[in-house]
Amino acid sequence: MARGLQDKISDALFLRTQSNQAVGEMMNKIQNKVVVRFRDGRLLKGYTYDFNANRETFHVSSVHDEQDITEVAASDLKAVFFVKTFEGDKDHTDSKDFSLESLNSITGLKVKVTFSDGEVMYGGTHGYSPQRKGFFIFPADKTLNNDRIFVIKESTTSIETWR
Repeated sequence: MARGLQDKISDALFLRTQSNQAVGEMMNKIQNKVVVRFRDGRLLKGYTYDFNANRETFHVSSVHDEQDITEVAASDLKAVFFVKTFEGDKDHTDSKDFSLESLNSITGLKVKVTFSDGEVMYGGTHGYSPQRKGFFIFPADKTLNNDRIFVIKESTTSIETWR
């Protein structure tokens, strides 16, 4: 093989390796702030790098020590709240009554979720299917600390949808 071609191949392989390492490092820096609510009432706050709605487990690193990592089984959960801050707004009061008009700004399928513990949540979803184990909801109340919530279907008593 000609020396020039061999150098080009070597350079290309080096760049590819560097690129893969950079992507890996970038992925490790992508963190989601989450508040994980278990069905038994426990709460876990931290960061997740590997949440996937189609997987049975994911990991949450502690807010205080990112080396303290907890493996979380989706089957134990009520929901995963992707939050703006860990503090939240302690003075916020949930609006218990939503009309169709108040949900008009939401794109996609409108949804009312009633959890087994009595909590009710309104919002929009783009991926609800009764056959899936869970789905994302985007809260109707934009003043909430939640960006989105992954609802575990087994933790609900009813899910109502409409357009």
